[in-house]
Amino acid sequence: MMQASSCQRAMTMRLLILGGTRFLGRHIAEQALAAGHELTLLHRGRNGADLFPQARRVLADRNTDLAALDGGPWDAVIDTCGYFPRQLTSATDALRGRVGRYLFVSSISVYAGFAAGQDEDAPLATLPDPTIEAVTGETYGGLKALCEQALFAALPGQALVARPGLIVGPLDPSGRFGYWPERIAEGGDVLAPGDPQAPVQLIDARDLAAWLLKQAADRSIGTFNLTGPARHLTMADLLELARSTLNPAARLRWVDEDFLRARGVEPWSDLPVWVGREESGLHETRIDRALATGLQCRPLQDTLRDTLDWLRSTPTAVRAGLSREREAALLAEWQQRT
Repeated sequence: MMQASSCQRAMTMRLLILGGTRFLGRHIAEQALAAGHELTLLHRGRNGADLFPQARRVLADRNTDLAALDGGPWDAVIDTCGYFPRQLTSATDALRGRVGRYLFVSSISVYAGFAAGQDEDAPLATLPDPTIEAVTGETYGGLKALCEQALFAALPGQALVARPGLIVGPLDPSGRFGYWPERIAEGGDVLAPGDPQAPVQLIDARDLAAWLLKQAADRSIGTFNLTGPARHLTMADLLELARSTLNPAARLRWVDEDFLRARGVEPWSDLPVWVGREESGLHETRIDRALATGLQCRPLQDTLRDTLDWLRSTPTAVRAGLSREREAALLAEWQQRT
């Protein structure tokens, strides 16, 4: 018993999370506390102010008040909410000498393009004006790339960058992935977009959280793509699994991509997860490095069930995707044509 207790104490970390009360950050915090880590959260108090009473909570805006971080030292900081390079510069300045590792959650949107099978060494997006601070679909990736560069310049040998793909699961504030389990659970004719064999990649936020905590414990550094699953997944695999898991009576009706686009149906926003043939490389990112360092992806049916359960218990959660009326109209027109 004494030996086990010593081992447990050796694995306990002092962690700081910048964020920590929404989606990914909340899952990281929950898992960190469950593992017995000593946790400090810096957040503005706008969401989840009553969460995690057992953690030390620092209510401050990282943009103006990092002086509030008067504690430490910490074995690692996990930054879930950095969008502008100045935020990484100010955070690393405030924490220099007080943190062992800095783990930054970036995005696979940092890449200049979406070639199939690209790895972490692929060219990164750039911005004509690196001082811009408007986050849009055109600037998001370039800004995240600048954040990465600021981090590595400030803390060489101490930094890890995680580049997640589509993050899914309970607590998702975007409503993207949740469209499919909720829609298929309703049953009836379900509009399934484009090529059934189009690739799909996604990662459960809880699996990403577990991987980040493992890397903090292992004192890892470097850059890693984080998505999944480990095996090849298609749109048909995803939707058929959702159907068999949540409502076998639902009927998938596959509709041609050109037909949908001609009627103004937008991949990703109108029909989440689907990206269309021109952007399919987004769902073919290599994750060899993450798998080699312990990434484990839970069964997709668990993510589907848990997401649906969370949506049903959270009526105020954001819902994305086509309205049922628009979906029915598109299906009726498609059926007339075919």
